[in-house]
Amino acid sequence: MSLNVCIFGVSGYTGSRLLFMLNKHRHTKVLGVFGYSNIGKKLKELFPKVSNLPNICVSNYEEFNFDKIDLIFSCLPHGEFQSNVISNLNPNIPIIDLSGDFRLNSIQDYEKFYETKHKVFDLKKKFVYGLSEIFRDSISKAKFISNPGCYPTSILIPLIPLLKEKILKPSHIVIDSKSGVSGAGKKPKQANLFSELNNNFYSYSVTAHKHFPEINQELKKIDKDSSFTFIPHLLPIFSGLQSNIYIDRHGNNVEDIKDFFKKYFEKEQFIKLNFDAPTKLSDIQGTNNLSINVFSDYEKKRILIISCLDNLLKGAAGQAIQNMNIMFDFDETEALINNEF
Repeated sequence: MSLNVCIFGVSGYTGSRLLFMLNKHRHTKVLGVFGYSNIGKKLKELFPKVSNLPNICVSNYEEFNFDKIDLIFSCLPHGEFQSNVISNLNPNIPIIDLSGDFRLNSIQDYEKFYETKHKVFDLKKKFVYGLSEIFRDSISKAKFISNPGCYPTSILIPLIPLLKEKILKPSHIVIDSKSGVSGAGKKPKQANLFSELNNNFYSYSVTAHKHFPEINQELKKIDKDSSFTFIPHLLPIFSGLQSNIYIDRHGNNVEDIKDFFKKYFEKEQFIKLNFDAPTKLSDIQGTNNLSINVFSDYEKKRILIISCLDNLLKGAAGQAIQNMNIMFDFDETEALINNEF
């Protein structure tokens, strides 16, 4: 089986990673790439280091014939796909959307945290939340996927199984997360300039981050009494994300949690349980892996779960490819092993 695909937002950080992986995928052919600032430029001109790219130009999607397209990827910034694009597309073409436009079940939460009106919220019911390792069965039957955010992926993959199996009892969870600057996208912002970030580190969106309602929504599906504090920080690096998740012991010790994760994730090829080595972002950068480690604090009152991923790959483009592979019954690791970025 071969898929003809297209990409909205191809020149962004996530869109370019997606293009590189689709280009090496044995079952996909990129027929269309869309953007605003680079219309008319050939892919080979935008990405001269990448070999064997299709000989096509970035174009205006309104002038493109979608008749031969089997799957649409959207890497547009939050708000653009739902407000300006999706209503103009053939509603029968499957979509994987990497923005937050169809992640939230509450329009009030979307408009509050994303600070924009949602014009097609009735389409939300068509989309499945694409957390690959957790919702594989529903993803395999879906035509429309809302790809999770990077922070939620790092947090929900370890927490949902613990809540689902009632190993983690209702309690207040503390989540301290740190991400590279590429998570903010390419749009210029003074706070993201090299001169501002170099030798610097700070918390941001402390009281209202876009990913808070997404994390809250998915945790409360499993445990309506769960609560958490989520604080994101910006690291002076390009990519990589680490979430430190502090949970109450509830009679468990570190070895109990490690044994549970070993059993739960034993068949997962992208979940790496690195219990015998320090947790380092360099181990996951450029991969679709999520690395998990578990510790106890010194006074043995809390258990710490450290979860690391590459925010552009497992936190975005890599998980989108993984979801495509699940949807179309390809090998789940296709185009996701031995990538170099």
